[in-house]
Amino acid sequence: MKSSGQAAVEFMICILVLVFAMIIFSVYAGSKDFERSNAEAKLEADKLCWQISHLINIAMYSRGYYSEFSLPMKINGLDYNVSVSNNNVVVDYERHSCIYQIAVTNISFRTKKAPFSLCGGDFYINNTNNELFIYNRSVVKC
Repeated sequence: MKSSGQAAVEFMICILVLVFAMIIFSVYAGSKDFERSNAEAKLEADKLCWQISHLINIAMYSRGYYSEFSLPMKINGLDYNVSVSNNNVVVDYERHSCIYQIAVTNISFRTKKAPFSLCGGDFYINNTNNELFIYNRSVVKC
């Protein structure tokens, strides 16, 4: 027959094992949530890169083309950078870069020829005589 003191010790050991198991599970679940969130943010950066390059490629081959687009201020709460040159669009985000080719010979942001950077805000793209111009519709501070 066990004494009540021994039963109390065994009960405390069981409780400690359960608490330890719950802590391990919580850490594991939290790390998986962080990985999922990080993967979603990288996919968002890739999608953004594709959308910008797609808009530029369409505009290049459509004389008189006009389109409006918006860029988020941040991706998943963190800063990012969009660089446009005469042959590619690059989105840099959290040690992750996405690069898409564009077939453009002459592109400008306002009056600045490529290469240039874009950041969050509202923009429009216009093809005038096979020359592409990107203008901002909102105040942009990059």
